[in-house]
Amino acid sequence: MKTKVILGAAFVALMGAPALAGNGMPTYPYHAANNCPAGLSPIVMGGVICCGTPNQNVSYSSMMAHPVAKKKVHKVYKKKHVRYVPKDTCIEGEKGCY
Repeated sequence: MKTKVILGAAFVALMGAPALAGNGMPTYPYHAANNCPAGLSPIVMGGVICCGTPNQNVSYSSMMAHPVAKKKVHKVYKKKHVRYVPKDTCIEGEKGCY
């Protein structure tokens, strides 16, 4: 009997958890043609565009933009070492040498 009561209480508590969560997920306005039903507007919720009421005042793209400046990459060019050999000298194993 005790286990049924405990399981029943746990079930009721778990069913009420989403109701207590409320509007935890931020919804951002999406500026586009409004094809949503009356009273709703396009929003972005978790990166997905849908219909609803925004609870943030900035757009999703401006929120995702980082204000940090990008690092500048300085390329280092290595100088090629060219071996200079006079034309009258023949390197062993070189093509065209007699």
